[in-house]
Amino acid sequence: MEPDNEFIEVAREAVTQLTRLTRDFPRLSSQHVRIAIETWDEEMFRKGEIIWLEKVRKKHERSEMEQRAEALLETFHVDDALDMLNAEFSREMDYYALIDLGGRDRYIAALRREAIELKQNAISPELTADLWNSIGKPAVGGERWNAKAVSVLMG
Repeated sequence: MEPDNEFIEVAREAVTQLTRLTRDFPRLSSQHVRIAIETWDEEMFRKGEIIWLEKVRKKHERSEMEQRAEALLETFHVDDALDMLNAEFSREMDYYALIDLGGRDRYIAALRREAIELKQNAISPELTADLWNSIGKPAVGGERWNAKAVSVLMG
């Protein structure tokens, strides 16, 4: 039995057992159960299999996206990582989705690298906070970025 089809095979077996139990002990089953068993057919299993396979595909894709988001955040600035991830997976993810996929610690590390680079280019923490607030970059430990939060981030 293939792992992807195991769910469907278990469902098939459950319906078979439920059918047998309902036939052998009709008073123990409700009318709803009897109707469901009578109307259950192979088409329902096919639909179930399609739904199951789609869930498996999405889970696999999310795993790939998580791994890619982690790698991008370890190397690039937050905005670059987000742009690359969106392009590679044909998505329109926002910062919160990136944080969810790549992890808060990696997000903070990428922000730290960016803040330090901006400081090396004579951009003050105040300007960095204004820039990040204007583009909607989620703040760490508060609602909005401010000079103190950027300075603390840089260490």
